[in-house]
Amino acid sequence: MNELGNTQAQEKENGDTAGYLALKEGAGVVDRPGKTILRLSGKDPAGMLDAILTNAVPKDANLGVYAALLNPKGRVQTDLRALKSGKEMLIDTELEGAGAAREILGRYAPFSRVRIEDLSENDEAWSILGLYGPRAMELLNSLQLAEHESEEIELGGASLLAAGVTAPVPGFDLLGPADAIRVARHYLVNAGATPVESDAYETARIEAGIPRFGADITPENFPGETGILESAVSFQKGCYPGQETVARMHYRGHPNRNLHRLVVDGPPPPPDTPIVQEGKQIGRITSVAPLPVNGSNLALGYLSRNTREDFPISVGETPISSIGLVGNDSR
Repeated sequence: MNELGNTQAQEKENGDTAGYLALKEGAGVVDRPGKTILRLSGKDPAGMLDAILTNAVPKDANLGVYAALLNPKGRVQTDLRALKSGKEMLIDTELEGAGAAREILGRYAPFSRVRIEDLSENDEAWSILGLYGPRAMELLNSLQLAEHESEEIELGGASLLAAGVTAPVPGFDLLGPADAIRVARHYLVNAGATPVESDAYETARIEAGIPRFGADITPENFPGETGILESAVSFQKGCYPGQETVARMHYRGHPNRNLHRLVVDGPPPPPDTPIVQEGKQIGRITSVAPLPVNGSNLALGYLSRNTREDFPISVGETPISSIGLVGNDSR
């Protein structure tokens, strides 16, 4: 790499580090591209969702929920967040799960007299702007929202829906059309928020053990494997597609694999790198933190239930020194 390339790389690394510190110690503003936002309106969108989501939709007027949509065999087709906006519901999901969300919700909508609109495909496409960190509340006039609780707010004359966030970093997600998001971002940066690049946010996500659909969760996974069981599944609600498999695995069996947080003692491996023990593959890497944390390289990956705790594991020749099950309470 030439001198200019080295300088640009160093500037980027310094910027990413400053962004990571803003998330942990100040207030960071993060663009969240790649999210699909659907609006559900009509007779009873919350009731329709309650019939098909893995989690119960709260009765509270402004309280939403994190949940998943499963196929009849109990495998995760997408995870999503459902937020309340008056009598309407807003769904946001990763781009990789958007097609499944549209297809499954669209299958039930006509019977429930619910209309589905993809706000991400409008002329004025909606997106999400994150405001995270211990000073985030201060920049929104001491706004206090519980996780998945939502409230209409104004920033610099722009109207947005604010939603409470607890992980990977506490703060708020701001949902709205492109012009409103641009106004809000400008307002928050002028008010003292630090612009944060995606690498810093991704590092915080992996450090917190938050799986992402399309990387750590795919349509091959059952909820019990992924660490989202307690946050995304209710065992008290009524039936939903795939419920029998989820309940049977939870009460009678154990997943064949589980998602773990890993510390890699060497260069970070790319996703899909095999994890080995005694010469045999016992798992694979799914996500890798772009930035080191306290000098350590972090990753998420699946390990077989037969992994032995008394034998070392590695990726290639690189040892993994620390293993932690991704908690079902991590979201």
